[in-house]
Amino acid sequence: MAELRLIGMKFVADGMLGKLTRWLRLAGHDVIYIGDLGVPANEQDNILISRANGEKRILLTCDVDLHRRARKTGSKSIFIRSNDVVGQLVEVSKRCGRKIMIRPENSRCPMCNGAIERADKKEIEGKVPGTVFDAHREFWLCSTCGKIYWQGKHWKTILDMASRYDRMVK
Repeated sequence: MAELRLIGMKFVADGMLGKLTRWLRLAGHDVIYIGDLGVPANEQDNILISRANGEKRILLTCDVDLHRRARKTGSKSIFIRSNDVVGQLVEVSKRCGRKIMIRPENSRCPMCNGAIERADKKEIEGKVPGTVFDAHREFWLCSTCGKIYWQGKHWKTILDMASRYDRMVK
């Protein structure tokens, strides 16, 4: 199992943090990404602050002015300095005081933020390529968008990212 998990935290992320959003979702966090909402650029800051306050979410932003505005309204906000997603994960982890870990059974869909549940292999048959179906025993299904996940070649990337994170967070 890959380390990268702060289970159950709720965030709202600005438009510059799409990769961080996906990784936090994989780690089981409920992350609203402004880029998914179709909000006009001139309204995004107000929406981010409103969602952070109204839903008790932590705002994640690369914009120092937005961070300051959010703090003035009483929002919890983390100003992200790193441009590298692993560095960003380390920043969030340190500011929240928890280690991040990825476990497929606790992940959220990185695309839509929906809950991911283990799927019965019979339920997946015909919905993934035959070679994938034959090569894997475990599958997960997003309850919102229907996307199917398995520990394929990308799993090595996840493990490599987790290893980099572990080295940096210590």
